[in-house]
Amino acid sequence: MEKQRDVRAPAWRYSVVVGSVLLVLVVRLLSLGVPAGRDESGYLIVGSGWHGSGPSVYGDYWVDRPPLLIWIMQLAGDVTTLRVLGCLATVLAVLGIAWAAHLARGPRAASWAAATAAVFGVAHWLGVARVNGEMLASVFVAWSFALTLYALLRTGRVAALAAAGAGVLAACAMLVKQTIADGLVFAVVLALAVAWQRVGQGRAVVRMLVWGALGALLTVGAALAGAAMRGTTPAELFDALVRFRVDAGDVIRTSASSATDDRLLVMLATWAVSGLGFITLLACWHGVRRREPVLVATLAVLLFVSAAALLGGSYWGHYLQQLVPAAALAAGLLADQLRPYVRRGLAGAIVALTLGNLLWSAVASSEEGSEAEVVGTWLRDSGLPSDTAVVAYGQPNVLANAEMTSPYPYLWSLPVRALDPELDELSSVLAGADRPTWFVDWSGLDSWGVAPGRLEPALHQHYREVIELCGRTIWLAVDAPRSTAPRERCP
Repeated sequence: MEKQRDVRAPAWRYSVVVGSVLLVLVVRLLSLGVPAGRDESGYLIVGSGWHGSGPSVYGDYWVDRPPLLIWIMQLAGDVTTLRVLGCLATVLAVLGIAWAAHLARGPRAASWAAATAAVFGVAHWLGVARVNGEMLASVFVAWSFALTLYALLRTGRVAALAAAGAGVLAACAMLVKQTIADGLVFAVVLALAVAWQRVGQGRAVVRMLVWGALGALLTVGAALAGAAMRGTTPAELFDALVRFRVDAGDVIRTSASSATDDRLLVMLATWAVSGLGFITLLACWHGVRRREPVLVATLAVLLFVSAAALLGGSYWGHYLQQLVPAAALAAGLLADQLRPYVRRGLAGAIVALTLGNLLWSAVASSEEGSEAEVVGTWLRDSGLPSDTAVVAYGQPNVLANAEMTSPYPYLWSLPVRALDPELDELSSVLAGADRPTWFVDWSGLDSWGVAPGRLEPALHQHYREVIELCGRTIWLAVDAPRSTAPRERCP
């Protein structure tokens, strides 16, 4: 790490950090009323159903995510609380990145890093109105960066505690989403770069790695033990977190519709025009030229996350949120490498983007999720408190709005396509004694990756069509008469 600059920084530099935090609070709180997203609703339903051992990974439901995410969902309990937690995570991530940049390069870097993290943290084109794993993990990633840097700047017990804390936080990020190994990548690359370039630091680097690894291993062990106490075994988690991703990748490569390619193009375009691409390329240019350890480690994280987003195969836009902590740190590290007029231009762009996001949050309304809200509300008004439902295939936000549970463990479409492609399990659920009261055909039964040959006879035998709402066909079990609600107006 280079010697810190701007030791006596003007007060306005610290006010930038405070202003960045206030920006996140204002914009994100304005988004509390946005309709619930699929992931938000699905994770909350999984969390509510994980009371102990059951037929699936997390009791009643199956999802390919680690246990810390599900515990957070249980803590939240509802969408509004979850969004408050997501806002808090972003605020803490801004502060963590600012501190990391301050440790590495001083107050100017901290102000630029905080402003960049805040702008990306409220960017609607990254899907920040809804909470996801990348957002919740960002706080762990940011502070693992900071503690890793702090451990290299100190000696003795303080350094050991900081390194262990960095390991704990890096592991927590992976326990929210298994591919978020940003803290691990940052620590290992930084340690190798410091040991390679700076004679006499080898012992300190090894000590940092050992304490960091100890913290990470203890955290993972505690999480596995806690999950096992709830009936979720390490073998089940390995199948869901590792083996399933391989199977799902094969399904996507061989059967995916053109919508997957469309999402890839949108994600690449968002990366290119949002500023994330510019920061990554700038980090590549200066990282190769200067080979400064902190910048090299930050660049390694940017490249790792970019590769993970591309190799995942699904190409959802919110995956780019994982780039934000490293991109913000890179912006702070590179600020003093730019010419003054370039910095002024970038500062103007940040102000413009900030105003745009504020205006969007205040006046724009999101249509995404509104159809699920209408259909779910109609189901809730038409059903009884004991009713259950299945939505084919996916759309757990319908279930959340209907306030209904599902006897079918797969709440998203990809697990259906990878684990029940012949729909044998779903057909058995519809024909069984505990069949759902309602069945919602969301976008056609003959979808990519599935064969509805057995499902359709079971559906027609045990259900009757009652309404088509917002282009979605809703079926009711023949042995469950209900007085249905009036037709809702679709958006």
